[in-house]
Amino acid sequence: MELRYINEDEKCYGITGMAIGMVVWNAEDVLASVSLDAPVDEVVEFTNEYYFNGNPRLSAKVAWNHILEHYQVSMGMMIGNVLCRSYVLHESSLDNKIKDELIKYLDEEGRETCSLESDEVRRLFDKSFSYLNKVFNHSGVQSIAHDFARVLKNRRRMSRGEVIEQLQALHQL
Repeated sequence: MELRYINEDEKCYGITGMAIGMVVWNAEDVLASVSLDAPVDEVVEFTNEYYFNGNPRLSAKVAWNHILEHYQVSMGMMIGNVLCRSYVLHESSLDNKIKDELIKYLDEEGRETCSLESDEVRRLFDKSFSYLNKVFNHSGVQSIAHDFARVLKNRRRMSRGEVIEQLQALHQL
């Protein structure tokens, strides 16, 4: 699924949603930076630890769990992207067409990266979507998202440390 933005504000709030998704999933350790000026598919830069190339010393189960965790982080980022744009920027509900496209993309990705069946992807999606739906409907989170988007728009790029600093208030909600 290619994320499309109608303007810079949409892109900024999409990145904001991805950053919040990573913090909610406690995945800040694999975030290197975010950039508003990067091409759409490169707005989030990950650390080397995110890219798992396998390790013959790890059991297959441990390796698979590692890949599954990163798949779930990616899922949370994509859901966060569309929910932040819909709920926070546009103050509207999520279009069912976008949700269906997201499920289709994540189903394909889940089969390719984790060998998941469609029903397994759907369970993960429903659980993630339900939780993030509550997160992005929270007025405190929306306020933090507006602040983060404003800072990102001014700075254009933020390191992991800056992202964590800007989103630290999430841990207090």
